[in-house]
Amino acid sequence: MKAKEVAELVAGELQGDGDLELSGVAGLDTAQEGDISFLQDEKFIELANASGASCIITKKKFPVEGKTNIFVAHPAHSFVKAIEQFHPAKRFEPGISATAIIEEGVSLGTDSFVGPYVIIKSGSRIGKKAHIQAFSYIGNNCILGDDVSISVSVTILDNSVIGNRVMIHPGCVVGSDGYAYVTVDSKHTKIPQIGKVVIEDDCEIGANVTIDRASFGETRIKRGTKIDNLVQIGHNVTIDEDCFIIAQVGIAGSCTIGKNVTLAGQVGVADHLKIGDGAIVAAQGGVTKDIPANALYSGYPARDHNFARRIYAASVRLPELLKRVKRLERMIEKLSKDGKNNT
Repeated sequence: MKAKEVAELVAGELQGDGDLELSGVAGLDTAQEGDISFLQDEKFIELANASGASCIITKKKFPVEGKTNIFVAHPAHSFVKAIEQFHPAKRFEPGISATAIIEEGVSLGTDSFVGPYVIIKSGSRIGKKAHIQAFSYIGNNCILGDDVSISVSVTILDNSVIGNRVMIHPGCVVGSDGYAYVTVDSKHTKIPQIGKVVIEDDCEIGANVTIDRASFGETRIKRGTKIDNLVQIGHNVTIDEDCFIIAQVGIAGSCTIGKNVTLAGQVGVADHLKIGDGAIVAAQGGVTKDIPANALYSGYPARDHNFARRIYAASVRLPELLKRVKRLERMIEKLSKDGKNNT
């Protein structure tokens, strides 16, 4: 593509050579001549100046000298459009593999692809333009919306509901039993899990995520939430719209996560807790109590981030403080002995 064509694609303002031929996309640190890259934050301006990229998508307030610039309001978002142009998503020709097993009573929408060794059980309904890749399993009475993308070896168990344009990556399990037992005389009796999982439109579920079905009612992931790899979501959890749930997060049963919440890597959330809209829990935070809206929490147990930082700063000084306390104890002991001797 020419630079002027990219500028038109992203509705940007061109500065420089519009006829510059662009052959690929890359990050600032790896870009070579002919590549287009982007600059989202002014703190990376030196890296952009030194980059091998021929064209930079950036903001008008920090142009990159010596490069063809395309000015936009949101460079990272516009760069995504460029990536999609140079590396279009893989397309599957509609059709059903000869080795797929589709039981009677399944409704399959038009222009859908069903890959090798896929199993779709009776009573399930699949929307239009669905992509279901090899070795995936869809249980009885599931509902999948239009344009869903189900990668390889995904398991979607009975009665699960998947919205439109949902992406589910390899190895994910949706609708496995929740972890619930009654213990009498040290013997554990399993509580039947008879609920379901609902994943609303435009969600993305990472590789090897497990989302448990509800004991009763539903476990629900609301519209636009993005879940990273290796996340565990317990039964009867509700995650509201547009959340980021990062790798290795574990959310215990019956939690309610508000809108636009970010749970960073390896955060753990105890059961029956509420996290308010817009809250952020930093990496490895251990949530043991409810968190208010728009709060930033960190540490274990998770506390207000500023308070947690003060605790950490104090803990770093503990060895020194212990030495001082011991010196003071010896001084007090000596003063006490001297006082007794004087009397």
